[in-house]
Amino acid sequence: MNKFFIFWVSLAVILNFSCSKSDVSNSSSNNSNSSSNNNGDNNGGGGEGNNNTQRNTFYVSSSIGDDNSDGSQSSPWKSLSKISSKEFSPGDTVFFKKGDSFTGHFAIKGSGSDDKPIVFTTYGSGNKPILTGSGSSISGGDYQEAIYINNYDNMVFDGLEIQNNRTKSRNNVEESDSFGIYVHNTGDEIMNNFEFRNLTFKNIYAITQVDPSNQQAFNQFEVAGLRFFTDWGKSKINNVLVEDNFFTDLQRFGVHVKHSNANNGSDNRHTDFVFRNNEFKEIGGTCILPSRVRNVLIENNIFNKPGAKTNSRMIGRGSAVWNWYSVNTVIQRNQAIGIRGILDSHGVHVDHSNVRTFIQYNYMEDCEGGFVEILGGNETAVYRFNISVNDGWRDNPNWKNSNHTIWLNDKIGDNNGYKSTNSFIYNNTIVINRSNNPYETAIDIKGDNTRIFNNIFYSINGSSIGKKQVNMKDDNLKMTNNLFFGKIDNRFIGNDENPIDKSPLFYNEDLGNAKGFQLLKESEAINSGISYSGNFSHPAISTGDSKIFANVESIPTVDFFGNKLDANSTPNIGACNAKNGEIAN
Repeated sequence: MNKFFIFWVSLAVILNFSCSKSDVSNSSSNNSNSSSNNNGDNNGGGGEGNNNTQRNTFYVSSSIGDDNSDGSQSSPWKSLSKISSKEFSPGDTVFFKKGDSFTGHFAIKGSGSDDKPIVFTTYGSGNKPILTGSGSSISGGDYQEAIYINNYDNMVFDGLEIQNNRTKSRNNVEESDSFGIYVHNTGDEIMNNFEFRNLTFKNIYAITQVDPSNQQAFNQFEVAGLRFFTDWGKSKINNVLVEDNFFTDLQRFGVHVKHSNANNGSDNRHTDFVFRNNEFKEIGGTCILPSRVRNVLIENNIFNKPGAKTNSRMIGRGSAVWNWYSVNTVIQRNQAIGIRGILDSHGVHVDHSNVRTFIQYNYMEDCEGGFVEILGGNETAVYRFNISVNDGWRDNPNWKNSNHTIWLNDKIGDNNGYKSTNSFIYNNTIVINRSNNPYETAIDIKGDNTRIFNNIFYSINGSSIGKKQVNMKDDNLKMTNNLFFGKIDNRFIGNDENPIDKSPLFYNEDLGNAKGFQLLKESEAINSGISYSGNFSHPAISTGDSKIFANVESIPTVDFFGNKLDANSTPNIGACNAKNGEIAN
């Protein structure tokens, strides 16, 4: 698969933490529980002078190190237990030797500051150093995580490989738990400013396994490469950047962000999380799950085969991304390919009780569950300018409508009656064209004030959109100016006030990528959409709510391919707004 980004990290840039603060919002709050040692503790440090005036450096090598040495580059320390005993100060840097493996538990002590984070990175040549919390040399059983951060903050992680394949029980550690890096807030102060760059997360498994059809057990199974969690009623985690990382061979989550509860009834969600230019390949569940987070940006990532079962211990179920009780989530310009699972398993889905979720400019292909999934209790969930190819082919004999082109339900858990309001599905290109194994999808809508307009619905080669089931329950449904070509169920088309029954005339759908779904200049989809005004105005992203949205448009001005959207002209139908057959690369 071609990547649309290049992994690169310069240590000089990493060490200058303030330069990257344009990506994530700043906060002047510092963790009062994060005790920083500013008393000139240079014992074992590679730096010189007082900690208040000069950054200290510490080196660790499992192959040539000695815990009784001074921790300099020429005489590095050896073990994770040694560096766990060191309390770090703002501006400190810890270097792990490339090619080495470190087995045990790294419990970080000490916080950086806004302008002087603590940096954990590498030196030497060779493969990334591996840090793992599991292994035969560990006494007392495998650890819950490889790296643990509890109530400390202002840190940068760069260039490490994180593993934790647990096989041995340990006292006070649940056998269903395993994490790579665990960022944990158990206090009343905000934890601020974390960056994770150029890391590899792999081979992270709990001792136990879970049946993905057991919903209760599935919900409670939270194995993750990178975990952020706040205890009940405690404070939040703020300002996180996860960029240019590789996740693979994980039992369930790539990244799991979770807040257990609001604090004293107030909005105490985590804030300002950015996930950019990461690749997730063959992981057992969902790649990114933000739960109770305000302001999330997920962009330019590759989600390749979430819900995989390449390892029998993988849970084998998960949409690439889904959010839960979150506010202001923007998911854009990602690829979601080959998603699998007996439930959910759409490219990107909107779970319960979110406010303002925008899913735009994404390419989704071969997602077993389907294209659109919006569950109960959501306000303003938006799918726009996406391309969906051969999504929604799952066939479950015990669940007739197990696969969907569009699915809005009104359930929260097992309870009905929580209709999602003001859902927008517009200017998407939805294609079913595989030449073998034709299939039928379902359309299920239980919502209020749902708007479906300017989409291309295209189903050929024996497949059909809506033939399996059409169930439309929305007294305020507004559906118009959609193009239907091929086998589309009339029960669905009949809801459209101005349907177009013409071929979209794609450029070359056999290319097998997004480029092929641009429009030839003779296409009837050109200038056939309804204008973006009144009931069909663009819902706006609240870009002013956080600096992480500084480069995000509040109202879209381009289509999927970068063609201009002119507010004064009639838009095309579908994700391509080219007017004269222009083909973008």
